[in-house]
Amino acid sequence: MDFVDILWNRLDGETELKRPSNILVCFTETETGKRLSTLATYITPQRAEKSSITLLYFAIDDKKMLQEENIIVCQNKILNDFKPKGEKSKITFRAFVKDSDDLIGDILKTIEEQNCNLVLLGICPDEFNLSLVERYNILKSNQSNTETFIHEQFRENEAATLKNVYSLINRNTVSTGIFVDNGMSEVSKIFVPILQKTDVHIFTYVYQIAQKENVKIMVWDAIGIIQSEPKMQKLYQFIVKKTDGRVYLWDDDKKIGVDFIRQQDLVIVGLDGLSKLMCTPLQWKDSLPSTLIIKEKTS
Repeated sequence: MDFVDILWNRLDGETELKRPSNILVCFTETETGKRLSTLATYITPQRAEKSSITLLYFAIDDKKMLQEENIIVCQNKILNDFKPKGEKSKITFRAFVKDSDDLIGDILKTIEEQNCNLVLLGICPDEFNLSLVERYNILKSNQSNTETFIHEQFRENEAATLKNVYSLINRNTVSTGIFVDNGMSEVSKIFVPILQKTDVHIFTYVYQIAQKENVKIMVWDAIGIIQSEPKMQKLYQFIVKKTDGRVYLWDDDKKIGVDFIRQQDLVIVGLDGLSKLMCTPLQWKDSLPSTLIIKEKTS
């Protein structure tokens, strides 16, 4: 079954999208966690019953916070600050605060304990960005370079983040999102570049997010898959209809500019598409806003 057929099975009749969504939101900075929590509520199917968002805050740099009484206060504060205001939500929120000597191991353990089907990791752009990933991949492509040598080419915090990100991607079998926080203030204008055929799994998230009335999602079909494949074209038209036209296609006769990219609140790109983006000479790729990089589940 190809990716388009898988998407049809998810969206047609919306059976898959009515199943509970259990999302794990992981972060070391509370402001990043709050932004990512907001995004997680947009991704959660609105009509699904018994969905949950688990907030996992690694208070690594705040030892006082890790005292038992402070942990309880912090967990309650996170729940109060992060839960959507002004609306009754069907989503159950829970929060955990912990230290960690094995961040990825603790994330994987929590995924299993909470039966999560999506994990989102929030990080800062000075620790993980396109240029860092590009440098890392170039070094990694040289088989004579050891992991130790590669990590020595980066600052300590950069090396640690790169190690954690790729460890999570490689070891985790559920769907995974890496959220590079560039100060997203709202989830309104979203840009979705489709750079590889495997990127079409992103349309699951496009469909969910576009259910919100204040959202506009611009899709750049860089490989022409929507126009060239009838099944994909039919699927795209279905999504546009079901989201009241809040999803648009970029006009290929126009050039995407830096100004347009800077006006966006969020970019959503597939993991394979990110690799393609790094190899493409686009002026705007160094001006990305907050970015969600998604790897599809592997089991």
